[in-house]
Amino acid sequence: MNNSKVQEDFLIAMRGITSTVNVISAKLKEECHAMTATSVASLSLSPPAMIICVNKEASIHNILRKDKKFVINVLSNKQQNLSELCSSSEEGESRFNDEGWVAKDEIVFNSNSVSNIICNCTGIVDHSTHSVFFGDVMQVKINNQGRALLYRCLLYTSPSPRDVEECGMD
Repeated sequence: MNNSKVQEDFLIAMRGITSTVNVISAKLKEECHAMTATSVASLSLSPPAMIICVNKEASIHNILRKDKKFVINVLSNKQQNLSELCSSSEEGESRFNDEGWVAKDEIVFNSNSVSNIICNCTGIVDHSTHSVFFGDVMQVKINNQGRALLYRCLLYTSPSPRDVEECGMD
């Protein structure tokens, strides 16, 4: 089978899936990193756990470690600029110029996000160009910042008012 054809079809299929836009943030000593991610998923409710997928070339990959904390910042529909900044080639402190960033103890999170899911990394699995990080949820901050930012077919969007009402997000 032609691998490039499979990759092309896979990319088209993935573009058709609507995903919540998140920024993963982590801190090691005074070094803070953040990256935009849609490869984020709930793993279990009991105990609450999440998984995130990170490219091994991403600068944040080097500070994500077992027994260290990371934060999944669920972006609001007003944070498209933050998503674009954290997915650009711009790295380091410039990603933290947004007034919503809060560095506290072992974590850094964005208080302007819809929510912040604070996880403790419990395991890492390497797969090709990426690593899958498993995190037990330690705390969830609900910031009441409106609707989540979504991404589909190379476009940003947000849930409809009806979706928000049905999910109790209003």
